[in-house]
Amino acid sequence: MTNVANTANVSDADNATGNGSDREGANEPRNQNRSGHVYPIDALRDWAERLYHAYGFADADSSRIVDSLMFAELRGIDSHGLQRVGMYDRLIVNPDGGVDVNAHAEIVRQTPVSAVIDGHHAMGQLTSDMAMKLAIKKAKTSGIGIVAVRESNHFGAAGYYTNMAAEQGLLGFASTNTGPIVLPTYATHPFLGTNPIAFSMPAEPHPFFFDAATSIVSHGKIEVCEKEHKQLPEAWMVDGRYEPIWDPKQVPARPGLDVDGGMLPVGGLSELTGSHKGYGFSMLAEIFCGILPQGNVSSDVDGLGIRHGVGHCFAAIDPAIFGDPDAIIARFSEYLEQIRRIPAAPGRHVYVHGDKEEAAYRQHARTGLVNLDPETVDSLRTVSDRLGVAHSDLF
Repeated sequence: MTNVANTANVSDADNATGNGSDREGANEPRNQNRSGHVYPIDALRDWAERLYHAYGFADADSSRIVDSLMFAELRGIDSHGLQRVGMYDRLIVNPDGGVDVNAHAEIVRQTPVSAVIDGHHAMGQLTSDMAMKLAIKKAKTSGIGIVAVRESNHFGAAGYYTNMAAEQGLLGFASTNTGPIVLPTYATHPFLGTNPIAFSMPAEPHPFFFDAATSIVSHGKIEVCEKEHKQLPEAWMVDGRYEPIWDPKQVPARPGLDVDGGMLPVGGLSELTGSHKGYGFSMLAEIFCGILPQGNVSSDVDGLGIRHGVGHCFAAIDPAIFGDPDAIIARFSEYLEQIRRIPAAPGRHVYVHGDKEEAAYRQHARTGLVNLDPETVDSLRTVSDRLGVAHSDLF
């Protein structure tokens, strides 16, 4: 198929994507200024499934991996969409990489409402899909299910898994730790990961969907700035003197305890702006994803998961344990509508978490096309060529 050139000023501006504290421009349409070309969604999905099959993943596993990438891409979460193919390639093909294509995750401890899974360094999407499905099964039987995972890898967008629960009429929770790149408040060396926390709950006209890093932004946002040749818009990173870094090219190439400076937690530079709160939220992720499953905390993880596996935690809750689920969801939907009707600042709009993602998904479903920046396309092409996966009809 022939590429369709487009710098993509997204229509339905008030409905474009982005939610949570790790999203810049919370009142702006996501991807509205993303330069590049648009590509057919179905063709991209087919190509990506063939790519992961070429690594040695089974067809069903390839589909699960690609589902998570396309979930993010179609909802405007660029940092966790197809941009991640390059990073996953390094984790899979590097001799010291974190992903074992032939690994099979294993349940090592289980109760009626909980479980611990050892991922044995399998692809993060595969251990996570298994874990959330197990949490959902337990919630449907016992009202609640919580599953922690150790020795896994980067799992994509956390909200992908919470939405799995919401689609089943359940509340969903997901979190993960990552390699050390985030500074505890006033520290000059990183010790924490970006450690996102996600939550979804059924509602009308679409589920509530919150997914945010506990760092001031996700690391992928910094990568996006570098690809788009933009300065960092705020004090997201500091150097070893605790001074802000503005040039994304000056950001350390890898996470690590020996790196001077790092990313700030939600709240930024000081306690006056709430830095200690983001620091605390990040530690919650470490507890659920590292301490409880007796796996690794972020400071144990080398780089983006290389040599030491990251941990995750997933939970599903049946609202029926609190009362009539239909009444609960109706009340919640009414509450969200009340928020949407709050008067907004001039030129702004009040959104509920999930509104922008849902609108981006609808737009992409309507057009059948998605915009990719040139740097991402170059990365996809390079990986595809090395693996011998045909792409000439796509890019």
